[in-house]
Amino acid sequence: MVQGSAPEISNLKFLLLCFQHLSGLRINFDKSEVMIMGYSPDESQSIANRLNCRLGTFPTTYLGVPISDSRLTVADLRPSVLKLQHRIEPWQGRWLSKAARTIVINSSLSSLLLFIMSFYSFPETLHHEIGSVQARFYWAGEGDKQKYHMVRWSEICKPRDQGGLGIMSSKRMNLALLTRWLWRIANGDGDLWL
Repeated sequence: MVQGSAPEISNLKFLLLCFQHLSGLRINFDKSEVMIMGYSPDESQSIANRLNCRLGTFPTTYLGVPISDSRLTVADLRPSVLKLQHRIEPWQGRWLSKAARTIVINSSLSSLLLFIMSFYSFPETLHHEIGSVQARFYWAGEGDKQKYHMVRWSEICKPRDQGGLGIMSSKRMNLALLTRWLWRIANGDGDLWL
C-alpha cells in the first residue's frame, strides 16, 4: 500500500524488480492488477501504466477470499459457502456414527469458513445455508431416504453443558470472531490493520 505520488510508485516498481532479481522468480506484470482508491479514473490509469499493470476493480478475490471496497452481498459470499457444500456430501457420513459425524462437522466443516467469518459479517441466509449443510451431513440416511429428526438443529448446536452436542453454530462463531477485532482495537493490537 503506497500513495500515488511518482516517487512512491517508482520505489514500489524498483522494490518489485529487486525481488524478481534476488529471488529468481519472474513477476508477470501483464497478468498483475493494481487496485487504486481515492484517485480519478485518469490518474488511476496513469498509475497503472507506470506499474505496467492492469487496473483492477472491486469486488475481487485474493486467495479465495472476496475483497471489496463496500459491503459484500450474499452473492459475493455464497461461493465460499458452496465450497463447504461440495467438500462433504451426506452420503460420505452414512457409515459414520453420530459421534464421528459431530467430530467431522466441528473439525472440518466449521473450520473451512473461520478465516472469512473473522472479517465479514455473514447475512442470516448464509448462516441458514451453513446450518442446513451441517444438518444434512449429520442426519444422513440410507440412499435418498431422509431420517426423521427428533430434535431441532438449534438444540443440537448448543454447548454440551446445556444439553446439546457442542456443534459450532456459524452465527455465534461469526459474531465471536468479529467481536475479537473490537477486543484487539481496545488493547491496541493489530496496528497495521487498524
